[in-house]
Amino acid sequence: MALTFREIRPGAPKSNPFTIAIVANPVLEAPWNSGAVIADPIMGSLPIFQAAAAYIDSSLFGGLPGQREAVLADPTIATAIRVVSLFDDTLPVVLGNALAAQDGSSFTLVARRSGFRAFLAQYPQFHIQTDVVYAVSASPTHTRASAWFTSDDDAQPGVPFTLDGNAFLHRFYNLIPGTIAIPANSTSLTAIHEFGHAISSYTNGAIVDLYVDSNPGLNNKRGRPIPAVFANYSGTTLASDLTRDGLGYPGSWSSYHCELVDPTCPAVMDNYWLSRSGSVTCQHDRITRQYILDRVRAKAGRP
Repeated sequence: MALTFREIRPGAPKSNPFTIAIVANPVLEAPWNSGAVIADPIMGSLPIFQAAAAYIDSSLFGGLPGQREAVLADPTIATAIRVVSLFDDTLPVVLGNALAAQDGSSFTLVARRSGFRAFLAQYPQFHIQTDVVYAVSASPTHTRASAWFTSDDDAQPGVPFTLDGNAFLHRFYNLIPGTIAIPANSTSLTAIHEFGHAISSYTNGAIVDLYVDSNPGLNNKRGRPIPAVFANYSGTTLASDLTRDGLGYPGSWSSYHCELVDPTCPAVMDNYWLSRSGSVTCQHDRITRQYILDRVRAKAGRP
């Protein structure tokens, strides 16, 4: 039994750099909201966890073979981002150590977001003040990742931006970090797709799924006919995607999306598995990419 901590990327030399933590999930709540717990099988295999952590890091920084979306590899932020991994198989099988849960009505892993900060506080020696956290699970039955947006600390300062004339802030700090529950055998753009959700905010811009007829968010609007202009983001006018990047909008939908960086592939937040050129070739739409860049840059530059 052992505790293994790795600093995959050191980040900026400061007390609170922008930090992404990748944690082996010690305990599964099964099912979600039941209070019943089982040991997560990931605890039996450090090599499987380390391979998953390497995959997540590669996906985030554009390192997968053939990958085109490399938003965090942008030279203005890449070296400022700290990435750490944590594996601790010494912990008891109790609810407080369950970072992920098995949904009772689907095959989705669910992050138990309210417990992440207290869990990581058990390791003060590693100084893990997180902005986004992945809980990696080897659940044999629940094979779909999911994420929650960040709960910003709206009492703290941030960098202002506007969306369609409304004022928001990329807040420097959070009350609850963006949280992700992800299977250890995830592939393709799963890690960066879930990061898109997790880095966004309940109060300052939510990045939603585009493969369903989602509620409005930073990257999704609703209405017909689809207007030529999708949004004005901090003074920049962005066009709508009139054809849903070649996939087409189902007739029952009222959702519409922002123009893509590459209109030949679905957006990262859409069904990238349907890309004709391979799922890893997909990129974000324009508003999502710029928002993520601005938000990470703001948090990385906090005092």
